Amino acid sequence: MPIAVISSLYRCEQHLPTFTAAVFGFAKRVSESGISAHYLPIVNDATRRERERIDRLASEINAHYYGRMTPQYVPRETLYASWNRGLAATQAPYFTFWNADDFRSAAALREGYSALRNGFHLVDFDYTRLRHVKRFGLFPREQRIHVPCMFADEGLTRHAGIGPFFMASKALYAQVGPFDPNFQVAGDTEWASRAAPSVKFQRASANGGDFIVHGDNLSNTGGDREDIEVNIIFMRLGAWGQLRPTNPAAMRQAWETWGNPGRITIPPEEADFLWGPAAEARWKRYQRERRQAPALRRLRLALASRGLIHSVEWAMAQRGRDRL
Repeated sequence: MPIAVISSLYRCEQHLPTFTAAVFGFAKRVSESGISAHYLPIVNDATRRERERIDRLASEINAHYYGRMTPQYVPRETLYASWNRGLAATQAPYFTFWNADDFRSAAALREGYSALRNGFHLVDFDYTRLRHVKRFGLFPREQRIHVPCMFADEGLTRHAGIGPFFMASKALYAQVGPFDPNFQVAGDTEWASRAAPSVKFQRASANGGDFIVHGDNLSNTGGDREDIEVNIIFMRLGAWGQLRPTNPAAMRQAWETWGNPGRITIPPEEADFLWGPAAEARWKRYQRERRQAPALRRLRLALASRGLIHSVEWAMAQRGRDRL
């Protein structure tokens, strides 16, 4: 099996009907293109219905010879612990991941597989951010936003990380090391930050798939945990200008308990920024500004850019630009 497709699943019953149908169709198309894939659902604390659906999907894929599926049922663990578990359980030289609430493109996987076979270590894709929004509070409409490829081999910034459909080689994984299981949300970005200095990277031309925004996503939510983890990534890199206000007590607790394995010394002014006396008020204002309606937010940033009002969000953008 040349490529492993790993899915970490937890309490995903609402997504399983569409996910299992999508995986079966995807596996059929991938198999018909001549690629043999190893599908590894890592099901955390599975319910009876989850186990039944996943076992049925595995039987169908294996019976039709659309690759091979070997589910694993495990106690609850972090997403990135499951990813490491899946990678340890396959001999495939290449790998990728599939969240239960997203849709992957078989054409993109074929392109990525070709690039990996031709010597690239990592392939990332443009993708579509898809959500349903209510118009005038009544009927939902589909909003599709094209997101350009996020990975940049010159280094990580607030605007350059890694996309949800990336593909990579096991050789790169062996070189970079496993995903940090302490992360709950941004472990893929942290891993990408370690991979960037040495990776041979290819941006694919195909769209990787649809990233579905439904309110329960782990990433791309702007939640406290995500903000803290992204800060920790930049702290490990010493990229102090990329830090943003977060919950001061939670930020300090995370950094001092698991976030600082290398015993990095924080400059005093950065410690003051993160959890000093003014940190909580700054964080709360930053949160209020980010939650403003889009039109009001744009107006505030425009006024702040002209020095007419003070905006924490604008100040943070300037802080990052000045200190890159």
